[in-house]
Amino acid sequence: MDKYSAEELSRAGDQYLGRSYEEMDCQEFVERCLQDIGIKIDLKGSNAWYRKCADEGWVGTPENCRKIFGSVPKGAFLFIHEYDGGEKKRGYNDGRGNAKHIGLKTGRGKCAIHSSESRGCVAESEFRDKTIRNGGWNQVGLWKRLTYGAAVDWVLEHMDAGGDPAGDQKKEEKAMTAIARSGDGKSINIRKKKGGDLLDKVPSGSTVEILESGDEWSKVKWKGKTGWMMTEFLEADEGGIPAEDDFDTGDLDDQNGGETITLTFTVAELAAAMPFLDHAVEQIVAKVGRG
Repeated sequence: MDKYSAEELSRAGDQYLGRSYEEMDCQEFVERCLQDIGIKIDLKGSNAWYRKCADEGWVGTPENCRKIFGSVPKGAFLFIHEYDGGEKKRGYNDGRGNAKHIGLKTGRGKCAIHSSESRGCVAESEFRDKTIRNGGWNQVGLWKRLTYGAAVDWVLEHMDAGGDPAGDQKKEEKAMTAIARSGDGKSINIRKKKGGDLLDKVPSGSTVEILESGDEWSKVKWKGKTGWMMTEFLEADEGGIPAEDDFDTGDLDDQNGGETITLTFTVAELAAAMPFLDHAVEQIVAKVGRG
């Protein structure tokens, strides 16, 4: 399958600035930009695009995108995404939530371009590689049909079915768990959305799976039910949520002098550096000797 430049896509929308929303809504704008760089595709709205990225690439928060790939690259798809039931009205019943709007990450200006219904035209909006809360850009999508640069492309190609980079390197983080615990021993509420209606009550001391962590609310799964719980009631279980995704690559021991060198990488850094790791090892060996 042919690959196309995400950076070219990030520039393709400039010619449409000011174009009427009635002429091209958010989906039509993105698909017109793709057509301009050589990709002809017709999907049914931003929800379909969100799932396209999830199935054939990666989706997640801007913060996680930076952690895994090192940045939010030019040409990335941007989504306004909520768990508000809107996807069901459009025929989706897969629990992936409702992508209400789609745009593109650019490399200049306010860093996002989209066809805005509220502004009535194609326009730029603020996006600084971080979640814009209260109805703003909060999800990023990368698609394997596009090339984002060697480091990003390598991580994207080596993701496993769970969306983790470099397969076994993040196996321990796939199913992060925590103990739901209240100070008074009472059960803790799981809500359908942040601050929303009650979904269920979890007995204090129960183990829940963490799907998405946040400062105030975390998305959790318990007994097949997915909802939101206040983060203050979650604590790491033994071997559960790691404080960091850093790990030690081990010691390189110079047996002659007993000198030890310790290298520490984040998972994302290691994955992105894999194509160059052999060269790095050669430099280290040359410095400390071969024993």
